[in-house]
Amino acid sequence: MMLPTQHRVIGLVGGLSPESTVHYYQLLCRRFNEQAGGLRFPRIVLTSLNLQDLVDCFEKDDWPRVADHLADAITRLREAGADFAAILANTPHNAWDHLRDRAALPVLTIMEATALALRRAQKHRVALLGTRPTMEGGFFQRHFREQGIETMIPPPEYRRELDRIVWEELSHGRVETASQEHARRMLAQLAGDGAEAVILGCTELGMLIKTDDSALPLFDTLTLHAEAILARAMEPRENQSRVC
Repeated sequence: MMLPTQHRVIGLVGGLSPESTVHYYQLLCRRFNEQAGGLRFPRIVLTSLNLQDLVDCFEKDDWPRVADHLADAITRLREAGADFAAILANTPHNAWDHLRDRAALPVLTIMEATALALRRAQKHRVALLGTRPTMEGGFFQRHFREQGIETMIPPPEYRRELDRIVWEELSHGRVETASQEHARRMLAQLAGDGAEAVILGCTELGMLIKTDDSALPLFDTLTLHAEAILARAMEPRENQSRVC
């Protein structure tokens, strides 16, 4: 890819959790450097939120308040010189309908990045894994339905345990053997239920679930989102739209 002399400044809303934020940052820098060479890395502005503030809202399904936190963060990114923003977690996107018209910058959503990859792979029935709000809140499902993609979620007992694993283990950088075994059982059931692919719809799930754990192809939203962010940063300025 021919890189522009001045690429767009990337604005990241991180801290959701620090584990995924670090992974995003490293991935963006490494992929950019692979193309640009030398000691060239992307221009990035990062604002890091207190995850507990958002989790308190998640537990109450208070998505307007989540949107308040995100809107404030995106305003700070604009003031620091970012050209567009990305929210580095899946669950906060449940607040997208409350945020889209308030955001001070164009926002590249995790849903569109994932749907594009699924369409390219011609996957039409997919299993969605993530936190309870991600699996049950419907924001992925609504977006995917518009793209002709059917979304499955695991049975309730699997959802409860996966939600616990994310918050109590992965968000603290821990991967437990018992949790890996739980994930393999869940993946086997989803394959038996007719899923064509699995969406790792939590940016920490790549720590828990690896390619060898699943008979189905995995679509890691963190990687797909990071690749879309980098591609957006390289777009000619006139091609940038306000919202994706």
